[in-house]
Amino acid sequence: MFSRDRSAPSPAARAPRNGAPGLSFIGPELVVSGDVATDAQLHVDGRIEGNVKCAQLIQGVAGVIAGNIDADEARLAGTVEGIVVARTLIVEASARILGDVAYETVSIDAGAQIEGRLARRGALRLDEELPLIATPVSFSPARPAEADASALFALADPRAARTDR
Repeated sequence: MFSRDRSAPSPAARAPRNGAPGLSFIGPELVVSGDVATDAQLHVDGRIEGNVKCAQLIQGVAGVIAGNIDADEARLAGTVEGIVVARTLIVEASARILGDVAYETVSIDAGAQIEGRLARRGALRLDEELPLIATPVSFSPARPAEADASALFALADPRAARTDR
């Protein structure tokens, strides 16, 4: 059990199983300009300036995502400036979300900040592929608390924009 037999490969040296999800990590020193997509797990401690689409998203306290998020599961602890769509969503106390949030199951810790609307995915009729539209806004700690967030983010139904009224 504790022998020094080096003929057996270590667990880290073994090839991953076929179909096993991987892990991608964006460290705190990294800034990604552009969209990020993966079928696996993504851990973000750096900054992404673009949309994120993944199976599982874990955002650290220092992580910043300036774009929309589409994930099966998301655990957010940093700053998000965009729309969040997730089947299962966990918003930690340190999280700041500046945008609308669509979910099937949600958990929000005390202290988390969300400036936008919360709605079940079914209520937003995402199955009909109606787009969620948000006006990008940079997060500023000096921003007055009385600012009207409802004017910044809006759900849009393209059928409502008809000119035949």
